[in-house]
Amino acid sequence: MLKKLFGKQEQRQPANTYWAVVARKRFVADKVIELELRDPEGRDLASYTAGAHIDLYLNKDMVRQYSLANSPAESDRYLVAVLVEEAGTGGSKAVDKEVQEGDKLLISEPRNNFPLVEDAPFSVLVAGGIGLTPLLAMAYRLKALGRPFKFYYRARARSWAAYADLLVSEFADSVECLFSDEGGRDKFELEKRLADLPAGTQLYTCGANDFMNYVTETAVKYLPEDNIHLEHFYPVPAASTASDGSSDSSSEKAFELYCEKSDVTLQVPADKSIVEVLDAHGIDIPVSCVEGVCGSCITAFTEGEVDHRDCVLSKSEREKKRLFTPCCSRAAGDRLVIDL
Repeated sequence: MLKKLFGKQEQRQPANTYWAVVARKRFVADKVIELELRDPEGRDLASYTAGAHIDLYLNKDMVRQYSLANSPAESDRYLVAVLVEEAGTGGSKAVDKEVQEGDKLLISEPRNNFPLVEDAPFSVLVAGGIGLTPLLAMAYRLKALGRPFKFYYRARARSWAAYADLLVSEFADSVECLFSDEGGRDKFELEKRLADLPAGTQLYTCGANDFMNYVTETAVKYLPEDNIHLEHFYPVPAASTASDGSSDSSSEKAFELYCEKSDVTLQVPADKSIVEVLDAHGIDIPVSCVEGVCGSCITAFTEGEVDHRDCVLSKSEREKKRLFTPCCSRAAGDRLVIDL
C-alpha cells in the first residue's frame, strides 16, 4: 500500500490533507491514466469549483498537482487524468508503475487558481492534449448552469485524446475535436473562431506552454487580457532583470527579507530561494510544486518590489502589488517585507 511509504509520519502530515483510496485506475487514452479517488469510509469529499486541482503525495518526497476533471456536482469522487511522460520528473511514472487500485494516497484539499466566471454571457474553452482536464470540469459546470460555451479540443491523434467520445456525448455541438492525424491542425483556425464573440466572453486555455502562447497571442486580438485565463502544467522560464533593464537569466542577487509577523530579518543569498531561507529559520509556509505553478505558497508582501516568476498570479493581481509566490519569485530591489 502506498500509505506505507509515509511510515509513521501520518500524524505529521501536511495541513489540509487527508487520505483517499484509489477506487479505480484505468487508461482513458494512449499513455493517459485516470485515477478515481474516493474517501476510504465512503464519505463525501471536500467540495470544489470548476478549474480546481489537488496535490497527490505519491511518496514522501514526491508531490504532484493534477486538475480535477469530473463534474463539481459529484461529491463522492475525484477524477484525475495523468499523462505518462518518460522524460518527465517522475510523477507520472510513479502513477503508472506504483499506484494500484486499493492503495491509499495522501491528497490535499482542492485549490483553485483557474476559476470559472460563471455569469459570463459566453465562454470559450481551448484545450491542448492533457490540458483538457480542468476545462472538462468547466464544461460540466457551464452545462449545469445553462450557460452557452464552445469547447475546442486539440490533440496530435485521436488515440492520444482522453475523453474525446465523452466530450461529444455530453456536450454535443458545443464541442469540436481537432486531431492532427485527421487534419485537425489545418482546421484549427482560431482567429475565425474567435471573431464576432459576444461582449464579455471569457476564454480559458490549458495545455503545453507553446500551445497556450499561440492561443493567448491570438485571443488578445479579440478579447481584453483580463478575459483570457491560463492554467500552466509546466513552469515558464523567467529571466531576471539586470540593473540596466536588460534580461540576464544567469544573474541573481542577494537581498534582505523582513518577516513582519515574526519580526525577523533574513538574508536571501543569490543561490537560495525565499522558501529555502524561511525553512532554514523554522518559518513554515505551505509549499508544493516549488515552481510557481500550483499557488499553494502565495504570500502577501507589504513593502518592496517583486520579480514575479510564477504562472499563477494574473496581470491585475501583480499590478496590485500585494501577493507573490516565494517559491520562485524574488525581490526586484534590495529589500522585501512579507506578511509572515
